[in-house]
Amino acid sequence: MTAAHAAPALRHPGLPEFGLLVILGLVWGSSFLFIKIAVENGVPPLTLATLRIGIGAIVLLTVAKLRGQRFPSFTASPERPGGLGLWGKLVFLGIIGNSLPFFLIGWGEQFTPSQLAAILMAIIPLLVLILAHFMTHDEKLTAPKIGGVLCGFAGVVVLVGVDALQGLGSQVIGQLAILGGCLSYTLYGVNARRLPQMGSEMTVGIILALGFITMAPLWLILDRPWELTPNGHAIFSVLWLGLLSTAFGNWLFFTLMRRTGASFASTNNFLVPVMGLGWGYFGYGEVPGVNAVVALVLILVGLALPRLKKR
Repeated sequence: MTAAHAAPALRHPGLPEFGLLVILGLVWGSSFLFIKIAVENGVPPLTLATLRIGIGAIVLLTVAKLRGQRFPSFTASPERPGGLGLWGKLVFLGIIGNSLPFFLIGWGEQFTPSQLAAILMAIIPLLVLILAHFMTHDEKLTAPKIGGVLCGFAGVVVLVGVDALQGLGSQVIGQLAILGGCLSYTLYGVNARRLPQMGSEMTVGIILALGFITMAPLWLILDRPWELTPNGHAIFSVLWLGLLSTAFGNWLFFTLMRRTGASFASTNNFLVPVMGLGWGYFGYGEVPGVNAVVALVLILVGLALPRLKKR
């Protein structure tokens, strides 16, 4: 990787970055509501995952083209990033950032209560923290970082209920699948940071497109989408998930990760369940309990703790 193509140095998160993190939590938190609506109205999970990735890829690649971002070349060039090595990394990221975790988590949730699945997903920031320590030079472990992640994780446990942990160890195969999906997302977050400097829209658009290509054959064989009859609510939900949760959400995560590092960006996994409760309240009238307030306080403390001392 040449100096011209190297990723920029990380910055210490400030108010703008925390604002972006909250927006990301809101966007990805809405996914719970609209996935539920889509599935209840005629769109199978595999079809939903494939379509939202495809829509996200089309949107971001179109924006990249309009902004004049250049497609990476298939041969190495000093003028722009390219070469088989880069394309191999993009294919790898398309699989571990989309196809593999979508399949593993979706399959694992068939055997795992949703509350326990939320707790398992909340270990992603901890995994990112550990892997980033060994795989990067500028995201090392510190006591405030570890304390913040553990505090945020405790907030998620309080949110969904400690009783959910009683299911840990039963139906192990499903829980292992979810953990495999978490590890896949973790590897994506750490490795995506190491890509050469390219336009964010082009980079994420290509990753989503490659994820779509790897999922499409299985989707066509298993779901036979031409036989589906979704209603208007389902179509709206698919468009919401494709345009906002996938296109905008993935672009925002990538931008935040490139700016502040994978460890900080991954802490959105603490905010997403809380925001999901808010969306559930407005969409289905589900009223959060006192535990949601306690959880939010713990999560906010967890987000603030590592930022009290600059890297």
